Amino acid sequence: MAEVEFKVGAKGKKDLVDNALDRKFRGSRVDGYFRVSERGSNLTTEIRAGVTTFLTAAYIMAVNPNILSTTGLNFDGLVFATAASSCVATLIMALWANLPFGLWPGMGMNAYFAYTIVGFKGQQNAVKKVMMAVTVEGVIFIIMSALDIRRYVFKVFPTWMMKATMAGIGLFLAFIGLQAGNGIDIVRDHPAVLVDLVTLTGEHYLRTWVGIGFFCLMSLLILLRVRGAVMVCILLSAVLSWILQAAEVEQFGYKPMCCLGSVSYVEPENGAAGWYPKPGGGFYPKPTCENPYTVPGYGQMESTETGSSVSFVSSASVSVANGVYTITDGASSTNHTGSLYFQGVAAGRDSTFKGGCPDACHAMLGGFNPICFDTVLVETGCWTSMSYQSRASAKLVLDQFGEGCIGGAGRIPKTFSAPSAFASLPLIDVAGPLVAPFSGWAGCDADGNCESGDVSGGTILAWDFSGFGDWQGFWNPLLTLLYIDFIGTMGFLYAAADLSGLVDPKKPESFPGCYAAFMADAVGTFVGGFLGTSSVTTYGESMAGVYEGGRTGLTALVIAFLNFICIFMTPLLSSVPTLSTGPALVMVGVFMIEGVKDIDWTDYMQAIPSTICILLQITTYKIEVGVLGALLVWSFLMVFSGRVFLYIPGAWDKLPLAVQNFVSSQQGDADFQRRLKEVATLPHEPRKLNVLPAPDVEQPAPRQAW
Repeated sequence: MAEVEFKVGAKGKKDLVDNALDRKFRGSRVDGYFRVSERGSNLTTEIRAGVTTFLTAAYIMAVNPNILSTTGLNFDGLVFATAASSCVATLIMALWANLPFGLWPGMGMNAYFAYTIVGFKGQQNAVKKVMMAVTVEGVIFIIMSALDIRRYVFKVFPTWMMKATMAGIGLFLAFIGLQAGNGIDIVRDHPAVLVDLVTLTGEHYLRTWVGIGFFCLMSLLILLRVRGAVMVCILLSAVLSWILQAAEVEQFGYKPMCCLGSVSYVEPENGAAGWYPKPGGGFYPKPTCENPYTVPGYGQMESTETGSSVSFVSSASVSVANGVYTITDGASSTNHTGSLYFQGVAAGRDSTFKGGCPDACHAMLGGFNPICFDTVLVETGCWTSMSYQSRASAKLVLDQFGEGCIGGAGRIPKTFSAPSAFASLPLIDVAGPLVAPFSGWAGCDADGNCESGDVSGGTILAWDFSGFGDWQGFWNPLLTLLYIDFIGTMGFLYAAADLSGLVDPKKPESFPGCYAAFMADAVGTFVGGFLGTSSVTTYGESMAGVYEGGRTGLTALVIAFLNFICIFMTPLLSSVPTLSTGPALVMVGVFMIEGVKDIDWTDYMQAIPSTICILLQITTYKIEVGVLGALLVWSFLMVFSGRVFLYIPGAWDKLPLAVQNFVSSQQGDADFQRRLKEVATLPHEPRKLNVLPAPDVEQPAPRQAW
């Protein structure tokens, strides 16, 4: 392979300084294999970049299992599947592609898998059928990658559209980094205007200001070119969050309080701001448990080989008959006809649905009881998403999918706690049959035969071969996953390679390692389906490591090693809150947006589709939608402006002179003018064409080398 020079914009230029270890490393066999010195990097830079990327994306090790466990798959088995599939895929990226990118199960893909297709504990489609679709998707991608079909698609995409894709991905990641629940808690959901600024002086202000403060610190360190700036800020922010939680600062603790009975949602008096905005203006207040009796104790979940069970740890016992609750605590006994107020399941991932309130209620009443489905989570003690029922009703559902104290590690409430352990043994086991999550589960009959429920055992080979004839449970998910993963991975790989300086504008489809990079994505998806997780893809967080100086597969090798360690160190790594990684995501947006400078914004053939590409990626949360939207607009403009005939062999000569003059009178970029000149000089009957002289196109200044 010819020598490859990694470049990046001048604002990200770094001076490479070798220490004693770097000097010893130069010229070694490892240096030669990964071409570290050749690409202008050194050993410590590659290691730091790998650690930075990993820390930025470490939340995935906790978030992905938590999301997928709502389908009934075992959480501990999902930890192993997530870490192992990520390790294998990133190893291929390191040793074959020699690119500094990490791969993990896609966050958008797992949400689509869990919430759209499978549903809560498989109530929409059997999880094993959909997991089979993921595995088949991996096989298809392996074949497509082996035949180099995926890279061929690059030739169809205009370079400027790839630049827009890069900018869109960056702003998409930055938008995620701003959010409550995924980043620095500065914006949140709003039912009327979609996005709302959080109250910077309200009762949950501290979390927001912690996020803002560390973003400012990260910005300053980057401006001063402090090495490891991103990694340093992530670690400092995580430690501060742990300290604040240990100090029992209310905003950093999760205490789900539940109400079984009557809950009121009274409008605040005098227009006072309540807890969350409502459709059409105004605010909803905190839900209030009416006439409550506070039951001492708390819900607790215990994991077993066949699933999980919830118990209610309390000094009192509770029974109900004819709408009257009897609470017995020691020698005293109380009858109560109002509501019961009690604590749900607060520990870590145990709170998987509405604070664990329904399960805690079942346990509190001594077993399955239908009235527990009316239990409402009314308090969490910290900032929550406060999701809407149908987004327009008078009631609120807090923590609908166990989001807990958003701002922590994804959907895990125990996000600001320091890790209770550094390591744990992984669950490496084959998936077993479906079992009822609790007595009376509607998806199982009296004989224990289940159509939905929890998957016993581990997650390996969690397949159902009967799904090949099921359109809804197999073929529809397969086609959707293929489309999303294909477009999304292609867009990111180009964006990452271009920002790294690998892309030759004359042959954008042939950047070094492209073939192997697509193969890494394909094999990762197959391995993920085999082990029991959703599709694996290249991650945007990799750009944090590229900024830190990562240039070779040695960076990816460090990431792969840390992914392997994750198999055993999930308790530690899952404690890094997204409040700490959010600033890094925003900074990644700063790094990736530089590609827009190469788009000719005076040429509307580029400017309009580019804007659509960027805008749709941010607003739809889907990279592929932005790319497809831009292609749709671009295709429409190409066809109805007549420019498409410039690119169809033999078509131009058959056009009426009026159409030729119409096309040739348009303004366009250098490529458009070049095509006009080519068709005007082709041997055919002379016609009078109004070919405009090619404008002087200012070439972008060469980017500075690292």
